[in-house]
Amino acid sequence: MLNSLRLRILIAALTVIAVALIINGAASYFTVESHNERQVDQNLRAVAHGNGQAIEEWVDARIGMLEALDAVATSESPMPALEQLLVSGGFMNTYIADPANGDVVFSASETPDGYDPRERPWYRQAVEAESTVVTAPYEDATSDKLVVTFATPFYRDGQLIAVAGGDVAIDAIVDIVDQIAPTPSSLAFLASDDGTLVAHPDPEMSLEPVVELSPALTAASLSELPEVEAPRHVMLGESDKLLRGQPIDGTDWQLVVALDEFEATAGLRGVMSASAITLVLVALGAAILLGALLRVVFRRLLAVRDAMDNVASGSGDLTRRLPADGKDEVAQIATAFNQFVSRMEEVMTTIRDSSESVRVAATEIATGGQDLSRRTENAASSLQQTSASMEEITSTVEHTAESSRQANGLAESSSDVARRGGEAVDQVVETMQGISDSSRQISEIVSVMDSIAFQTNLLALNASVEAARAGEQGRGFAVVADEVRQLASRSAEAAKQIKGLIDTSVERTEEGASQVRQAGETMAEIVESVTRVTDVLGEITAATCEQSEGISQVNVAVSELDRMTQQNAALVEESTTAAEQLKDQADRLSAAVGGFTLSQRRADTTSARTEPAPRQVESGTELV
Repeated sequence: MLNSLRLRILIAALTVIAVALIINGAASYFTVESHNERQVDQNLRAVAHGNGQAIEEWVDARIGMLEALDAVATSESPMPALEQLLVSGGFMNTYIADPANGDVVFSASETPDGYDPRERPWYRQAVEAESTVVTAPYEDATSDKLVVTFATPFYRDGQLIAVAGGDVAIDAIVDIVDQIAPTPSSLAFLASDDGTLVAHPDPEMSLEPVVELSPALTAASLSELPEVEAPRHVMLGESDKLLRGQPIDGTDWQLVVALDEFEATAGLRGVMSASAITLVLVALGAAILLGALLRVVFRRLLAVRDAMDNVASGSGDLTRRLPADGKDEVAQIATAFNQFVSRMEEVMTTIRDSSESVRVAATEIATGGQDLSRRTENAASSLQQTSASMEEITSTVEHTAESSRQANGLAESSSDVARRGGEAVDQVVETMQGISDSSRQISEIVSVMDSIAFQTNLLALNASVEAARAGEQGRGFAVVADEVRQLASRSAEAAKQIKGLIDTSVERTEEGASQVRQAGETMAEIVESVTRVTDVLGEITAATCEQSEGISQVNVAVSELDRMTQQNAALVEESTTAAEQLKDQADRLSAAVGGFTLSQRRADTTSARTEPAPRQVESGTELV
């Protein structure tokens, strides 16, 4: 929308004018507003003061008439004076009371039975004030009018001699209040210091609290109205009002004038409307005038624009130039454009020549990159196979190392078992030796028993011989000797058998002990052999672990070499892709430059670089 420079200048100028008019209007508005506020306040003060004086004059007149009764205060016939007040002062009733005995004289009525004026509010207020007072208004029961009582005390030599009073309707005051209307929607009301409405345009509001008009109106706020510098803003009903108060001397009343704020600021709104209309009219006039001026000023610039469009919309002909007649800014723009086009022609010619060289070089780089990529991929494939083989070898060596560790563990276990077996055989040898020694001792004991049996047999033979010599007397002894001999023979035979068995046991025990000794020697040899096997297996396990670690390091190196080869392959592919992209960019750049019409002054310099240089590649070379 704002593509036109002329439109931008027009909008900027109109914006400046509008801002200036707005600032001027705002200044005028605030000036008029301040003046209007002062004028409104002055008018409110004047209205309140003027009407307040009228009410004060009415009150002062009644007070003066009542105080004129001082001359007849002690008279025995004050009735003529009281009746005169009815006529001249508009009183409804006048009366005078004697403080000594409480007698009272009424001008327009009879004294009620039991009536003591000293107990009445008007009497007490006058005595307490020691001056004329005006009581609060009240509604007369007979006439239904609002009535106030004026009461004044009379003194002689400092002694109270009488109190006079008079009842008067305040219709005149109500009429004054009703007539106060600075604007059609404005009003006034009379209120007492305790916040009671004395007079109001609406008779229904009489004697009502002033807060019925607005919650913001209280006795305290009313007392501040005469002293505030600016009128107070209060919502009365459905409209905003400006309030200003005027106290009524001689009473506790205050006249409040409520000016309608909307009507009071009508002139201010008129100024705002006039300023807005002026702003619109001036802006329209300025837009028309500036548009005409800018059309004249931009005529030559538009001519230059059209010429530049012709140059730009052609087939990229950089040999065309703009007319640069004159010395103004438009001519300077045309001259600068011609210089720019000349420079662009030189640059585009250089780009055309350079793009061809770049295209040839990019073609060679792409071809070499493809060859290098193939070799790198072959090397990467070989490394991957080598890495796989190394991983298998690593797995086999690790398995062998694990088997060696297990065999070493088994050999150590066998060595421990053989060692324990040798110890057991040694214990058996010692046991067999003990058995052999015991067998020898038993054999010696049996020999003793055999000797005893032999001697017993000899003794039995001797006994038999002696019994035979004794004859019949030794027959019993011979029988006993024969039995002893037989027992000795059997004992000797048993001893021989036992000795034979013991000798056989001793021989076998000695043979067993010999075999056990041989077994112990064999177990010792087995333990020594197992120990040597364990040592050899430990050496094999250590060597296998070292081989596994070495192969793992080789595998890591091969993996790292494979990773680097893969990275190199990726870089080669990226380089090849970049070279192809560079070739494409060079082709597009050449095509773009070919779209311009350039001079042929350097056309011959590029023909020598259109063919790529031959590239020799050794078929046997391979990248690893």
